Amino acid sequence: MIDLARILFAAVMGTCVTLGLLVVPTIARGAKGAAIPAATAVLLVAWLAVAVGAASTGAHHVAVAPALAAALGALWLGAAPLRRAWEGASMAGIVGLQAMRLGGGARVLAVRGGWLPERYGMPFGAADIAIAVAAVALAWAWSKDAPWARRATLGWAALGVAATLGGLVVQARLVRPMPGFEGLWSMFLTPVLLALLVVAGYRARVAGASPSGG
Repeated sequence: MIDLARILFAAVMGTCVTLGLLVVPTIARGAKGAAIPAATAVLLVAWLAVAVGAASTGAHHVAVAPALAAALGALWLGAAPLRRAWEGASMAGIVGLQAMRLGGGARVLAVRGGWLPERYGMPFGAADIAIAVAAVALAWAWSKDAPWARRATLGWAALGVAATLGGLVVQARLVRPMPGFEGLWSMFLTPVLLALLVVAGYRARVAGASPSGG
């Protein structure tokens, strides 16, 4: 018999590792010193290890994801070396990282397997897919210096943040008990992707009228 919960946990785990591997070189391309991506790699690995352990035991709290996202966003944009690294990184790369949200489609399988309520899994799984598809289009736009990329990214980032926070609110009300794969998503992927949306919005806001992709 197929253990859907284990398959979903493995899928989310793979998405977490992939995102972590992509975040580090994205920062490295804009970093002024090698210590920045190295420190980020260590932080992400340690964070992922803690998240896996906590999710495996079912431990989770609704405030974890937004609190971690706020801390990560403040660190990336508030610490001067990290802020300079993100400012130097490719906008196409920063926006394109949101393609990892395609993994949110796994929530549809979780609904069918009875692990997530339909009122949560279906709409927010679809929202993740929509954000990911839009991210691919926007990454292409930035790479081509499309004149509409900046304004579109501002709107996309705002909608993405609202959808992510809304999903956490609905999750807190409807998802009990918390499956391990959903807990891992909320404790690692959600904070990282939410912080990346803030970074993308910040970069788009401070960018000039003509996007440069860099």
